[in-house]
Amino acid sequence: MPSPDKDENKTHLRTIRIPESLERSLEKEAADESTTVNAKINSILSRHYNWDKKIQEFGYAEIPKSLLMSMLEGLDDKTLARIGREVIPTLWKDLAEFWSQGTSPESVISFMGTRSKFNPGSQTRITQEEGVYTIVFHHEFGPKWSIMAKNAFQEYVGQTFHVEPRISMGESTVTARFKVNPQDSPL
Repeated sequence: MPSPDKDENKTHLRTIRIPESLERSLEKEAADESTTVNAKINSILSRHYNWDKKIQEFGYAEIPKSLLMSMLEGLDDKTLARIGREVIPTLWKDLAEFWSQGTSPESVISFMGTRSKFNPGSQTRITQEEGVYTIVFHHEFGPKWSIMAKNAFQEYVGQTFHVEPRISMGESTVTARFKVNPQDSPL
């Protein structure tokens, strides 16, 4: 019996008709990215089914970056910190539950990785070594966004792992490090 990994990598030949103008655009974009048109189309389909479709169902609203930045600038640091503590950890849990039908720490961390894969405005790198997690969150929304992210990580890690993370914050990067005690870990 084939393993699940082999089934996931199995492909099927499908013929589709693409307008010539779109074909030229796909060829140019694939060449610019040093990939093939087939790989580019697979990437687009993967993003649609693994991100766009789900995020629409969840009720996300897209807004222009300039509008978001302007809204952030209008908020004081205390309000941003409160939003980070009170809103974002709950949102992460809700999204993880919607995405993977679970609110476990693994589900939330998995969602963070998925979001980074498909969201060009932010990237999250998560490593775990000998019980020490390092979550590096890089974004392009400025220092006000970092204030929210710092407080969100502080609250989420505290609530979930019952430890105080060491957090460093820059204009576009927030890093949280924390050690999980295996007997206390919800993982």
